[in-house]
Amino acid sequence: MTEQELAGLLKEGDFDALFRRMGWDNPGSIEAVRVEDSELRPVAVADKRGVTAWRVECPAGAPQRSEQHRVVRRLKRFSRDQLVVFESPGQHLWLWPEQRPSGVGYRLVDHVYPSAAPTEAVLQRLTRASFTLEEEDGLTATSVLARIRRSFNADQVTKSFYREFQEHHKGFVTEVEGIAAVGDRRWYVSVLLNRLMFIYFIQQKRFLDGDQEYLRSRLRSVREQFGADGFYAYYREFLLPLFHEGLGSPRSDYSGAEAGDLIGDVPYVNGGIFEPHRLEKTYRIEIPDKAFESLFDFFDRWHWHLDDRPIGTSNEINPDILGFIFEQYINFTDAGQKENGAYYTKPDVTGYMAASTILPAVADRLVDAGLDDPALLLAGSGDAYLHDSNAHGMALPTSSEPDGRSDDDLPPVGDAWPWQ
Repeated sequence: MTEQELAGLLKEGDFDALFRRMGWDNPGSIEAVRVEDSELRPVAVADKRGVTAWRVECPAGAPQRSEQHRVVRRLKRFSRDQLVVFESPGQHLWLWPEQRPSGVGYRLVDHVYPSAAPTEAVLQRLTRASFTLEEEDGLTATSVLARIRRSFNADQVTKSFYREFQEHHKGFVTEVEGIAAVGDRRWYVSVLLNRLMFIYFIQQKRFLDGDQEYLRSRLRSVREQFGADGFYAYYREFLLPLFHEGLGSPRSDYSGAEAGDLIGDVPYVNGGIFEPHRLEKTYRIEIPDKAFESLFDFFDRWHWHLDDRPIGTSNEINPDILGFIFEQYINFTDAGQKENGAYYTKPDVTGYMAASTILPAVADRLVDAGLDDPALLLAGSGDAYLHDSNAHGMALPTSSEPDGRSDDDLPPVGDAWPWQ
């Protein structure tokens, strides 16, 4: 099998032959699936150890995100894991529903490619998700899932970003002035860079003075305003007021009119990320402007997606990167962070905590407002909201005894079974 062969089958739209060339198996007798509130009819074209490839013809064009979710939720009733191809005129949308680390819900990782001229990126993904006859006997459901996930998931992008991020983190530590202890400098750089990455996500949505290049353009403005003598001005004259008086305060009471004009219209971000840090209260920190120029050059090479919807390029990242980086640095760097109560809690724990507290509180507020009790609505919803992991199995006849005897077959009290 070669990439040229795969490209030819993609151009022809022959997905059955495509997946056979990739070493996938026949999906069995699964018929076209009806999706509620949708004209789309997914058809299974291949299966590999519980991962099913589905083809969805979309003559009217690629469906909206909400309809994609409806399709995926429906398909989860028929297969453990899904690789869904939405085939529309001129393009293919390859979609991988990736289970979240918490085990609750999933995110849609998608890759869009022109159907008439398959790109090298999609061909590389298909090659990595292929299987040879020689390895067939050793394949397990776990190994197949892991390979397909590596091919279509975005985690590899996260790790690629993190590897380069580490180098910039090390370089930035050497630029920080005013903090003597190296451990404290590393800690503060982690705090500062997490804040800046958060801002990179929200500036893409024009939440910061309507400017998608907010941090970069303000760096230019500071340079123009303070001139050659202000090569330390960006951090102290702009970033600190932005953090503590803009994003971190509901009142936006700036200490100076210049700071307010420079910052512009920004929202209040609750949650503590922009509150004054202990190190900021302890030291008078200085950071030269050139350190931020190098960092922004690195950040600008990536596509930042706050809405968790990748666009199929090799340099796209979503907010999961913040949790991944925070986990690495909070648990594996200086012990001083833990001594001050800074720990990373994994998604499975936070997911359970949130579901056990937020959902009941929301339900109580709905009832207090005179609306229907969600518990009663859920009880009458059938299997519409049944968790995916409980949606598989088959109906078998049940009986009181393992050999199939019913209660009517039981002997009278005091009598023995024939085999006793």
